[in-house]
Amino acid sequence: MAYDDSDLRDVFRLAEVELKRREDDADLKAEMAGLPNGKMARFLGEDHRDERRHGRSSGDARKTENLSRLQMLLASNPAYARAYTQTLDELGDAEDATDRAIAKAQADLEAAQAQLQRTLDKAAKLPDGTRVFRDARGEVWNERRERVGDEAAAGIEWRGDEPAYEQFLEDSESAKDRLTRLEGLQGFRVDTLGRIRDRMMDRDNPLTEHELHSAQTDMRNGLKRFEIAPPVSMRAAIEPVATSSLPVPDLG
Repeated sequence: MAYDDSDLRDVFRLAEVELKRREDDADLKAEMAGLPNGKMARFLGEDHRDERRHGRSSGDARKTENLSRLQMLLASNPAYARAYTQTLDELGDAEDATDRAIAKAQADLEAAQAQLQRTLDKAAKLPDGTRVFRDARGEVWNERRERVGDEAAAGIEWRGDEPAYEQFLEDSESAKDRLTRLEGLQGFRVDTLGRIRDRMMDRDNPLTEHELHSAQTDMRNGLKRFEIAPPVSMRAAIEPVATSSLPVPDLG
């Protein structure tokens, strides 16, 4: 019976693929570290290789260069590559942290709205259905925060277990505050983090190194403003280094 060596061939093929991947990784890291090895074209896309292979016009070459500007910067400028990588890492972590904060804010808003609805459901009502509340001084207010006249208030039938006007105000403000926070987080996610993500992915007009650092500052300030715990990738940059308190020697 013939020996089936298909499994062995698969092993050899996978080994060759892994060796090629490691070689590519080493070559790219060498180029990014400023150690040219003549292999950078492998990392610049098919258009660049076609230009080298067939020889295109200077106009086409400039077009290809523009299309590959981000890749060129990453492959030829180690300082830029480090700033880009750090910004991209911080961006992904900030997006994850903000998404978690948004999910919590949504849950908090739903809980606050449910509490407000329970307060409204237990309130007394005017004949037209308007909900009313009595404050600690005995004055009556409607759900629009308007004072109810004495004549109308005199006709209200109170059960005795209605929520106070102060409770209504507290529940209303709680729901309002949570809505404001949710909208703020969503705005930060779209207007700040989303804008940075779009610019990071723009190969035609990549962020400058200065803009990358500015993007990091915008992300960190936004997380601080919304009291979102900074991800690990940012902590070293935004948290002050703790200093030990040393005793003052007695020189007397």
